[in-house]
Amino acid sequence: MRIRLEPGERVVVRTRPHPRRLLVPFCVALLILAGAGYGLGWFSRSQLPLGWEQWGPAVVIGFLIFALLLLFRIFLRPLMRWAGTRYILTSRRLIRRAGFTRRSEREVRLTGIFQIIIEQNLTERFTGGGTLIVDLGRDRMLSFAEVPQVHTFKQYMVAAISDLPLTAMFDGVDMEADPMDGTEDDAWNRSGDEREQRHGWN
Repeated sequence: MRIRLEPGERVVVRTRPHPRRLLVPFCVALLILAGAGYGLGWFSRSQLPLGWEQWGPAVVIGFLIFALLLLFRIFLRPLMRWAGTRYILTSRRLIRRAGFTRRSEREVRLTGIFQIIIEQNLTERFTGGGTLIVDLGRDRMLSFAEVPQVHTFKQYMVAAISDLPLTAMFDGVDMEADPMDGTEDDAWNRSGDEREQRHGWN
C-alpha cells in the first residue's frame, strides 16, 4: 500500500529493517532441514527395525508436519515480519509500517523532534545497523529498531528537518509577521497606561 503524501511532501528514504535479525533464524532453519532430511531418510529405508513397518508412513507424515511447523515458527514467521516492515522518511514525517493482514503504523512529525539518538551494540557497529531513538520532549521517546545504515539515515533526517520552513516549527503560526509601526506601538503603550491607572497598578 502506497503512502499518501501531503501537498508538497516527498519520500526521502524507504527501507526495511536490517536483515541481520534473520541470520540466526536462517542458521536454525538449515539445521532443521538437515535433521528433517536425515529423519526422512532413516524412516523411509526398506529395512526398518522390528515393529516399525506398520508405523513407518504415519511417522514420516508426522515428522514432516513437525518440521514444517518448526520452520514456520523459527524462520518463516520472522521473515514475514521483516518483509512486512517499512521505515519511510519523507520531507515532513518519519513513518514505521508493519504487518501484512493486520497493519500497524507509527508516525512522527519532523517538526516535533527535539533530538535524534543512535544506539548500537558491537555487532550493529560492524553491520551498520542500529536503533534510532527520537526524543519528542516531555520524556517521550520513540525507538525504531534495526535501522540499516543508521548514521546515514540520521543524516537524511537532519537534512529534512533543516529544509523545513521556519514557520512549520511553530505549528503553522506565522512567526515572521511585519513589525508594528510607531503609531501602533504608541497606541499599545497608551492603552497599557490606561489599564494601570484603572486597576491602581501605579
